[in-house]
Amino acid sequence: MMRQATMDFSTPSVFDQQKGDSSEEVDLTMVYQAASNGDVNALTAVIREDPSILECCDSEGCTPLMHAVSGRQVDTVKLLLKMGANINTQDAYGRTSLCLATYLGWLEGCVSLLRNGAKHNIPDKNGRLPLHAATAEPDVRLLTVLMQQSNLSEINHQDNE
Repeated sequence: MMRQATMDFSTPSVFDQQKGDSSEEVDLTMVYQAASNGDVNALTAVIREDPSILECCDSEGCTPLMHAVSGRQVDTVKLLLKMGANINTQDAYGRTSLCLATYLGWLEGCVSLLRNGAKHNIPDKNGRLPLHAATAEPDVRLLTVLMQQSNLSEINHQDNE
């Protein structure tokens, strides 16, 4: 005797927008996880439903784009930019997506962000430019890419430390 599989549609999807702070917070947590894990299908669906999600920030001021950068998800980064994410948004510490990618030493992400218009001369709250972060990397290719984008005053820019 075969059993018939049934799907339960009574439970709302994690991406269903509901009224109330707690459910919206859960939804955004799922959005941030989808971004950092590279779940482009879930992100595409939820952002098409509500494009303002592109600029929603978590408790540290990180957008879905920043979460995609933190997860080293280059295809997700490209998708979010194509969908209209602000590439130069700064988090609570003043870091941009390019800055985060540089701190990770993620060359592919930095190149992709720069090609899509990321500004390399936005300092964080400590006055550090992505160029400063690149100096800590043993692989000099990232430093080279950022130096090619910079003028002498940016190269000599002092941080606050």
